[in-house]
Amino acid sequence: MNYYYIIIGVISFFVGFVLAFLIFKRKNNDLALFTMLNEFKKSIDEYKNQTIINTKEINSAIKTASDLTKTLTTNQNLKGQYGEDCLEAILKTCYPNENINYFKQYRTKNENDEDIKPDYLVKLPNNKSILIDCKLNLDKYLEYKQNPSLKNEFIKDLNSTINLLSNKKYETAIDLNQPSFILMYIPLEPIITLIYTDSDFLNVIKNANDKNIIIVGNSSILTTIKLIKQLWAQDTQEKNIDKIIEIAQNIYEYISIHSQNLYKIKEIIEENTLKFNKEYEKISSNTKLFKQIEELRNLGIQTTSKKEGKKLHEIKIHQDFLS
Repeated sequence: MNYYYIIIGVISFFVGFVLAFLIFKRKNNDLALFTMLNEFKKSIDEYKNQTIINTKEINSAIKTASDLTKTLTTNQNLKGQYGEDCLEAILKTCYPNENINYFKQYRTKNENDEDIKPDYLVKLPNNKSILIDCKLNLDKYLEYKQNPSLKNEFIKDLNSTINLLSNKKYETAIDLNQPSFILMYIPLEPIITLIYTDSDFLNVIKNANDKNIIIVGNSSILTTIKLIKQLWAQDTQEKNIDKIIEIAQNIYEYISIHSQNLYKIKEIIEENTLKFNKEYEKISSNTKLFKQIEELRNLGIQTTSKKEGKKLHEIKIHQDFLS
């Protein structure tokens, strides 16, 4: 950057010298050239000033990144919080609300009746769940990246993290129905790539598998969460189908029972109608009897009237039985 300023200084000096010469020697026909060189000088000065500002911003960003790296490598609590925040951001892409499909800092006991507190519990269908713990081996990883001869130290650090996690026996939580393994989430994808592509890290994978631990990164945990969400969708669909079948069965049984009752009533009505018609035919066909009874009225039997609505009607034999 010092060479750059020297070059800028030389150019500025040269431009200033040329301008001074033109001012001393200028004529009317040289005015356009003078103006152009003067604007060129202003552009150089502005670019120089902007470069100084940009350099300050870059240095500030580098310092901020350096301070963050230093904090993450020295503050264990902050490292844990960083991993938890990264995982929660992934969880929220599928589940916007905590304490419904996932729970943070879930408290329970293991098979030894010891208190355990995995970072996250994610609910699965059928009252099942899976536990996830966040780890960040950043300091040893950075040391290895700066000095590849420290690879074994980084491997030892990973195995130590796995062993400590295994000792908590999260997979034996007494009140949970879960798989026989848990997930160890590392929020730095370069570490995950290194573990699963470098043959020197095979013993890390084997150590984790032997202890029922699966190491996952951002891409794999996102795939897992989306798969769990799909399982929930299928579970909901299956439950909806079961509910539809239950409702359909209830409707069918209801209609079946009442259709049988209606048919029985229909049979009774038809049977009674047939009996009624026979009796009606017998009585109505005996017009002689009704005419003789009607004759009684003519002989002086007093009849009464009944009120239907606002009208009075004389009580007498209907005309159909007299013709």
